[in-house]
Parts: sequence; structure tokens; C-alpha cells
Amino acid sequence: MRAAILEQFGQAPVSGEMQEPVPGPGEALVEVGVAALNPVDLRVATGTFYGARPELPYVVGSEGMGVVRSSERWPVGQRVRFGSARPGALTELVAVPDDHLVAVPDAVSDALAAGIGIAGMAAWCSLAAARLHAGERVLVLGATGAVGRLAVQVACLLGATRVVAAGRDAAALASLVGLGAHGTVVLDGRDAAALAGAFVEAAEGHLDVIIDPLWGEAALAGALAAAPGARLVNLGDSAGATITLPSALLRSRHMEILGYTNMALPEAEQRSAIESLLHHASEGRLRLDHDLVALEEVREAWARQAGSPHAKVLLQLKRV
Repeated sequence: MRAAILEQFGQAPVSGEMQEPVPGPGEALVEVGVAALNPVDLRVATGTFYGARPELPYVVGSEGMGVVRSSERWPVGQRVRFGSARPGALTELVAVPDDHLVAVPDAVSDALAAGIGIAGMAAWCSLAAARLHAGERVLVLGATGAVGRLAVQVACLLGATRVVAAGRDAAALASLVGLGAHGTVVLDGRDAAALAGAFVEAAEGHLDVIIDPLWGEAALAGALAAAPGARLVNLGDSAGATITLPSALLRSRHMEILGYTNMALPEAEQRSAIESLLHHASEGRLRLDHDLVALEEVREAWARQAGSPHAKVLLQLKRV
């Protein structure tokens, strides 16, 4: 069967052939329709990621969707979203534990089902970790990425009174107004104090929740713009690994800083989050901008993912 295979750490995967997986007890065989690329896939492929170092060669990819070909629990033909898959998501057939599958509603497209899981979980569960209440003000940093674009939409769903989207690309930020953002701020190299002022102005007040996949100067600016009792949830460090955060700032704001990773979520919480995301998507309340390319173009797709795309990069596995 066709697959996207990583042969050497630090390089892009190539399209090749793998043996079909044989499902074990409690596993379903799923025919993959569409699979997604995620930043974590590129990090694992460096060979230095803290969460995993697979043996070479291996099939890349962490999530996708397809139809059940055989299972003790699921009916044949059932459309499902999957995460943990053997040998990896970017191949034509995968073996997946039955209890790791989530049914995909008919109203949800293959592309949305394939790409909403990892990014959507990060958005949904980081806002849950922040204990967002209706009527609060939210800042989403890195808002033009897949996680950020979904976080803007989820914050609106959860009743935020003002949602501010911040990122480097002004045109991409403008598109977020149509997804619910009430204001935007371009991260254009201003210092933290100037950015904090822009955040407060866009939010029409100080911030209650900051969703931060960036760290660096933008996170410091978010802390400076925080209201008393604010919660900053950090999901990554794409803008810098360290910041200098004054103790007096944390104490004066009575502020919380929380670390978040999908990898720490129990399976039941992951499943619940994805079911909620798919439900909202089926009702037309969530949108996922995406680029869909053929498996044979995986090297180009890999490069696009490395370049911080403003759309989800998806690969078509089903032969058309």
C-alpha cells in the first residue's frame, strides 16, 4: 500500500510502499480517506522531540479520517476520525484501537474531520484549562495558525465578550474577523509595552484569558495587558524559548500561567473534545481552512507545513 515514509531524521518523507497492517484484538482496520500534517509531525521527524523518537523508517502522520473496513465494534463503512494509528496516518490502511475512533457526522466533510482533531483539541482544551467564562476577554496569539484560527472560533462559542486575534500576517488576521474575532493586532516587532497597549485597546479592556502558542515578547505583552485573575495558557514557543517575566507583574495581577499539551490528556478527554468539535462543525459553527494535496506531493506538503501555513495541510489518500 502507498504511504508517506520518513527514511532519515531531519529530512522530508517520501512516497513509497508499505505492507498492510494486520489488526489485532480490539483494533479496527480503517481505509484512510484524508490525513493531516501537524507541527508535531515535523518535530518528531527531527529525531529530537521529547515526546517520541520512532525507529526508522516509519510512516508519518498523527491523525486522519476514513471508513471502517473491519472491526469487532464498529459497522463496516462507518466514517471515523482516528488519532493513534498503526503504522501512521499517512497511508492507505491503518489499524486503530476501536475505542480510539470517533464517529464522523454526515454533515462534516472528510477534510474537516481529518484536520480538526489535534489543532481543535489544543484550542478547545486550552480554553477549558483557562476556565473561560462567558463575558470574558480573550487574546489568541499566533491566531493565523490552525490552532489559533480554531481558538478564535471556540472562544466565541464559549461566550467570550471580546476575542482579539494577534499574528504577524495582516491579511490573514483580517480573515479572522469573519470567524468571530472582534479585533486584531499585528505582531510587527513592537516592544512588549507597546503591544500590551494595542491588546488592551483591541479588547476594550484588560485581558482575562491569553492563549499562547508563541511565548517570547508577545506572551510578555499579553501578561502586561492582563486583568486581575487572568489566566495565560502556553501551548508552545515558536517565537522564543524564554522570556523575562517580573515577579511583581504576576503578583500584582494575581495571575496564573499554565502549561498545556494534548499529550497529557487522558483518552476519554481527547474523545470528548473531538466529539464536541465535530458536533459544532456539523452545525456549521466551526470552519477549517485547508489545502488538500495528493500523497505523491508529500515533500511539497511537508515544506508548506514547515513554512507556517495559514491553512491546514491535508493529504488525499483515497484514490480518485
